Amino acid sequence: MKKSSVTLTLGQIAAGSIVGLLGGWICLLVIENFIWQVLLGDRIRHGFWVGLLLLISLSVWYGTVVVGASQGIRFVSQRFGVNIPLKPLYSGAFLGPPAVVGLLALLNVPWEIFGRPNLILALLLPVLKALAYVVSLPMRGWVSLGLPVEIWYILAVPIGAILGYRLAAADNTEISAEHG
Repeated sequence: MKKSSVTLTLGQIAAGSIVGLLGGWICLLVIENFIWQVLLGDRIRHGFWVGLLLLISLSVWYGTVVVGASQGIRFVSQRFGVNIPLKPLYSGAFLGPPAVVGLLALLNVPWEIFGRPNLILALLLPVLKALAYVVSLPMRGWVSLGLPVEIWYILAVPIGAILGYRLAAADNTEISAEHG
């Protein structure tokens, strides 16, 4: 791997994390301090409307983080002369944090919920347990060191965005090679 490729990737992760985090904080301050406290205040108390507005607020906040991180990555990429399409970039950025949630969920899978396994499940369960352990090993190490899990969420958006556009580029290369 070239030195410029490593520098590009690290720059993308740093810029995406910083811009996404700052955009998220600003959006959270606007939503919480202006919309929830000033505009809404105590006017809305019914559970449905509070839930709906909370869903909208979280969606706007998450979208701001994804767009901010993605634009930070595009900015760094353009400085390196790389043009990145938006769709795979946003798709990867959007799916990064749910991947972290999945890894965290693998730390404490309640395997006893499967009850007394039948033959197929008895054969599959040890394989699934081993696979879940191996896949979640980095997260297990991180948690056992007592480090904050929130860092994974901050890094998940830019890393997911980078993986999204790089995997899409690799997929397009394979398709063009097959048809070429």
